[in-house]
Parts: sequence; structure tokens; C-alpha cells
Amino acid sequence: MITLINPPGLKTFSGLQMHTPNPPLGLAYVAAAVREAGFPYRVIDGTGEALDAVSPYPDRRDFMVQGLTFGEIVERIPSDSDVIGISCMFSTLWPLTRTLAERVRARFPRALLVLGGEHGTAVPEHVLHASPFDVVVLGEGEETLVGLLRTRAAGRPLAGVPGIAVREGERVVQTGLSPRAKDVDAIPLPDWDAFPIEEYVARHQMNGINLGRSMPILGTRGCPFQCTFCSNPAMWTQRWIPRDPKLLADEMALYRAKYGATNFDFQDLTAIVKRQWIVDFCRELIARGLEVTWQMPSGTRSEVFDAEVADLLYRSGCRALAFAPESGSPAILKRVKKQVDLGHMLAAMRAAVRRGLKLSCFIVIGFPDDTPATLRQTLRLIRRMAVLGVHDVAVSKFVPYPGSELFQRLQREGKLQLDDAFFVSPMDFYTKKAPSYADRVSTGRLYWTMLWMFVNFYVISFACRPLRTLRALARAVFRGTEETRYAKWFVDFFYTRRRWRKLAGGAAN
Repeated sequence: MITLINPPGLKTFSGLQMHTPNPPLGLAYVAAAVREAGFPYRVIDGTGEALDAVSPYPDRRDFMVQGLTFGEIVERIPSDSDVIGISCMFSTLWPLTRTLAERVRARFPRALLVLGGEHGTAVPEHVLHASPFDVVVLGEGEETLVGLLRTRAAGRPLAGVPGIAVREGERVVQTGLSPRAKDVDAIPLPDWDAFPIEEYVARHQMNGINLGRSMPILGTRGCPFQCTFCSNPAMWTQRWIPRDPKLLADEMALYRAKYGATNFDFQDLTAIVKRQWIVDFCRELIARGLEVTWQMPSGTRSEVFDAEVADLLYRSGCRALAFAPESGSPAILKRVKKQVDLGHMLAAMRAAVRRGLKLSCFIVIGFPDDTPATLRQTLRLIRRMAVLGVHDVAVSKFVPYPGSELFQRLQREGKLQLDDAFFVSPMDFYTKKAPSYADRVSTGRLYWTMLWMFVNFYVISFACRPLRTLRALARAVFRGTEETRYAKWFVDFFYTRRRWRKLAGGAAN
């Protein structure tokens, strides 16, 4: 018996933003692969099976654990489980995942414990030395896990499986990154029937703005770029592979009929890379007349974005997307290998706003080479975006993501250590707690610079378009429709977090 576990989620009200867990799309793909390979399996969604349950997070009053307790998860594992896989997509969840693995190991001392997800791929040796996991899947997981299961069933040495790290006595053997799936259209669709997906949908526990009953979906895999602050090259390599537009539209139609989905949150690293692909996909949706909306909350590229693409996106149902200029300093962009033409991106922003798309932009400040001068350049870019009509900006303090080039640099320089405080630190990047990794910008100055950038953007935005702002807030409060991220933040800040704090208070008592 194979048991796949999504650990409980980490919910926080730190600083300016409320973080909430999303449906485990990656694990749903893995579950489908295990099913298609013919192995008996069970899924335990430690978050989705108890979305209204919260418990205190150790030593952090602003964090909560959402979902089942560790004891409840362990009790639900079938007694005949001999392989137990646990997902950890984000390093912020590693302390919870490790503790869960320790509880699982105590009850199943002979089971093979397997970790999947980006965290293990980033720091496999740390995982295997600091936890009871036996194996870490490195990179794209579907084919690798199935290969691992077949190898174990045949009684062959696990060290012969490509794409894993495995403990052999006191040493760790790595067999390289998992080979990328070349035919992404042959990958089975996520096995959402094994998950309590309706619980997520009914509560809109997604990372996009609330446009109705939403399902997560993936249109492409990977990213062809190599930004030094991103873990993508270590997880996915630099290969971007799109799905067949017709098959992608088929999946959307399936979810509309089966789950009543009216909106789709694309979880792609960057969906818009090849112009012809996004044009074909939009035209496919237009031709079908599915009457759905969709959005790209995780961000996408702007190189092939123009008025025609913006028009096709809107006509096909796209209502919100995000660009990621990251910095207004050409020197910083060059240092972090962010291949972006700010002039062209501003033109793309203008095209998106004119067509009625709700546009967010991501900014990161406090890169190791940032200075007061480069931060001023970023502030000027933020002001231009506000005047141009961009709806939202997310200004985040830089944190070194495990597996990224900058993480490896700072690790070599002795500026970070792999402990629980470091792993959960990305949850603090909107607070005073997050340290500055920029030698010429203090932690305090970075925090107040971040707040000043937010103030500049939203004050200018309101001054230029006051009615647009007021309408968005009114629709969020009275209709429950979040057209922008600031409307989502408003609802979270004044309503949603109050409910969760009340639940947390009850849990603490």
C-alpha cells in the first residue's frame, strides 16, 4: 500500500499579508501517476481534510497550523502501508513536515519514507541527515516515484533509480535530477477525486483573487530563464514545455462539468513565453465559449505581450495576471540575471490595463547588491506603474530560497544557516523580523523602504483613479468578488483574519 500525504498548512497573519495554503496540485499529479501505474494507494490531505481546524504553531503567535493534527494524520495511514510519501513544496513547511515524518516513523518503523517537492530537491543532504526520510525525489516527481516503486517491488537497489537522493548508511547517494517529462500531454490529469477539492473550492482557498468557484490548473511546465533568486533551475531545469491548447481546454471543460468550476487559477511558473502558444490557447477558449474566467496570479513574462495578446486574453476569459519586474535598477536586474526590458514591460503593462485586465506587479527589494541608490530607482518604477494604471504591487523583502543561486552564494559566505528559523523566514518578509541580506541597506531601513513603496503606489493610484479603487472595494465587501489584490487584502484584513484569529484563540484555549 502506498500512502501519499499532504502535510497540514501554515497560515499566518504576519505584517501586511495573510498567507493561506492552496490545493496540492503537485501531489494530485503524483497521485494520478501512482494510480495509472497500478499501485494501490491512499491520499491523506492533512490540510484539506480539516480546513476549519487550527492549532498553535510552536513559539510563534502570528502563525497557525491549519488542518489535521499530526496524530490525526498518523491514525489515518493504513496499517499495511509500506511506502509513505510526503510532499513539501515550500521550505516554510519543512519544520512541520519533518515533525510529521518523525511521528510517521514512530508508528511505521519499516516503511520507506519518501519526500517530494521543491524543498527536498533544494537541500537533499540536509533532509536525509536531519530527518527520518529514506529517499528524496529530486525534481519532477511523477515518473521518478513510479520508477522508485517498481524498483522496490522488484527488490532491486534503490540507488539505481534516476532522480533521487537516498541514504545508504551514513552517506547520501544522489542519482541526479529527475529526467524532465518530454510528453507533458501524456501525464495523467491530477487525481482530484482522491482529495477533498470541494472543501478548497467552497472556501476559495486559492492564491488568486476571488472570481468564483476556482480550480488550480497547469498549462505549462518549467521556465526557460535563470534568475539567481529563483529555485526553478534546480527543480525544473531551464526547459519550458507547454501543453496542447485543446487538451488544456478539455481539462477546463471537465472541471466545469464535474466540479462546477467557473474560474481557473493557473499555477504556471510563467505561462506566456511562446506567442503562438498563448494565441492558440486563447482562440481555443474563445471558439468553445466555455463561459469561464481564468487568471495567472503567480506571474508571467511580458516579452511577447502586446495589444493583440491582451485582447485575446480578455476575450478568452482572462481577467487577472501579474508581471514581475522585480527591480527598477538595470544594474540589479543584470546581477540577478533577470532578463527583462523595463521599457517593453511598461508598454505591456499599458496594453494590459487598457484592455481591462487586472494587473499586479511583483517587486523584490534587498537583493545582496541593492543599495539606497538602486532602491530609489525601484521607487521611481513603482510610481510610474501607479500612474500608468497597474492595479496592485507586491513589494517583498528578498529572502534566499533554498536551491537558488543566491542561496548558494550566501551559504558559501556564511550568511545563513539551515535551521527552522531560516526555513520559515519567508513568511516574515512583510514584517520587521525579516533580515536584510544587502550589505549597504540595514534591516530597519529596508522595512521602512518597503512600507514607503506601498504608500507611494497606492496613494498615487488612488489619486489618479479614485472611483476605480472605491468600486473594487465596494464589490469585495458587498458582493464577495475580489477584482484586485488590494480588495482581497482589504477583505482578509478586516474580515477573514478576524474569523481565523477567533478560531486560533479557541484552539489555544
